[in-house]
Amino acid sequence: MADLPEARVVHLSRGRLRVKVPEKRRDEAFFKTVEERLRSWQSIERIEVNPLTASLLVHFADLGALFAENAMRNDLFAINFDELRAEHEKARPSVMEWARQRWADADKLLRRWTDGNADLRSAAFLVAVAGAIVQAYRGQIAPPAATLLWDAGEMLQIWRTALDGQSARTPEKAAAEG
Repeated sequence: MADLPEARVVHLSRGRLRVKVPEKRRDEAFFKTVEERLRSWQSIERIEVNPLTASLLVHFADLGALFAENAMRNDLFAINFDELRAEHEKARPSVMEWARQRWADADKLLRRWTDGNADLRSAAFLVAVAGAIVQAYRGQIAPPAATLLWDAGEMLQIWRTALDGQSARTPEKAAAEG
């Protein structure tokens, strides 16, 4: 086979595959040929080509059949799967890290909107106090109102005492206390 232009898979999702062929950008004849040839593949349901962006959008039902047919019938371009593989192997954050980052982003946004006068902790405090007042007004003082007030106090750390700040007893403290 002659030197084929290199293509790279830039996106893969259920039923869709986007491939770019950068060296054929704006080559309408090439993309017309690709579109005509790929339409005959049984594994492809629909294909969209865009010579201006040098891309192919392939709609398919069975990825395995598409890759098998590509291996047997593709003499139009050589596909480089490295970018797709790198994206797939990239480390993903844990759910806790993701949630922590979203909370921090929301906190920054609230601080920006209020010129630094409010943050998510103060907003959560106000919501807890408002919830406690509503529950108390409804006569449900014991469980909901008390819990909300306790949580609001924890946010402000008003329930902390001097004893809460002490660290574990060190040998020097134990010796001094006798």
